[in-house]
Amino acid sequence: MSLRNRLRGRRDDGALRAELSRGGLVRVPCRIRRTSARGWGPWTEAVVTLGAVPDGEARWSTDDAVAVGFASTNPHVDLAFEDVSDVFLRSVRFRTEAFWGMENDIVVVVSERGTIEVAVTPGDAEAVAARIDELARPAS
Repeated sequence: MSLRNRLRGRRDDGALRAELSRGGLVRVPCRIRRTSARGWGPWTEAVVTLGAVPDGEARWSTDDAVAVGFASTNPHVDLAFEDVSDVFLRSVRFRTEAFWGMENDIVVVVSERGTIEVAVTPGDAEAVAARIDELARPAS
């Protein structure tokens, strides 16, 4: 898909933010990458599933197990965000992560096991980060 088509198809109308504000289950198509013993893996298509507030679960899944550091014998990866110590936003820095343009934010989810970055459509990163933080970080 060309960059022009990706930009045309972006969802920046506030629909996802409105869905998240209602507090129910939401599935967010995105791009993710995660750290492994070898460093950062490539960006790959994924889905982040954000459960209902307050008792839901934050999960991520992808059909490309190898890209996220798992054995090729795994046809699909579906895992909860676990042991999350921090969730924050950072700006897009490189064209290789500018799936919807350079003026966007990336959600960074830090845990004891590593870091996962989640790229979502413009304007949605803050709401996605807040829901992951609410569901995946232990209560203080």
